[in-house]
Formats: sequence, structure tokens, C-alpha cells
Amino acid sequence: DVVIVTHGPALRLFLMRWFQWTVEQFESTYNPPNGGLAVMVRQSDGRYKLTHATLAMVGATRAPTTSIIGRAMLRRAYVDAFLSY
Repeated sequence: DVVIVTHGPALRLFLMRWFQWTVEQFESTYNPPNGGLAVMVRQSDGRYKLTHATLAMVGATRAPTTSIIGRAMLRRAYVDAFLSY
């Protein structure tokens, strides 16, 4: 399991990079409330999917909900998400 503790804008940037949201999809989301939990569930094929509660919490109604990359890329993707901005 992986736990990432971060602030709202950083969480949204991470989700944007991980789930390959477009700028328009990112801009349609909003920051989670204080203490909000974003849950990514690992699927049998190694990819991750956001829970319905997470999608509702950030308002990601038009964004992709399943990742293209799997667990092996988690650490690198998280670092790359911040180095590229």
C-alpha cells in the first residue's frame, strides 16, 4: 500500500499526472476538504482506479478514472509530477 500526505493543489497535480487528465479536466476539479482521503484502488492488471468517493470529493466527473501506468511507476511518477511543473 502507498500513502501520500499532501495539500489539495499538490494532490490534484498528482492525480492529473497519474491519470493523464487534460488541463481542462484538471481545471474542472477542486481542492479536497481538510483531511480528505483520495483512494486509488489497485486493479488486477496493476493499474489504479479512483474510487467514486474520491471522484466526488475533487469533482472529477469528466476526468479519466483508471491509470495507464501501474504500481512500478508510482514513485517515479510522483516525483516527475512535481519536477515537470
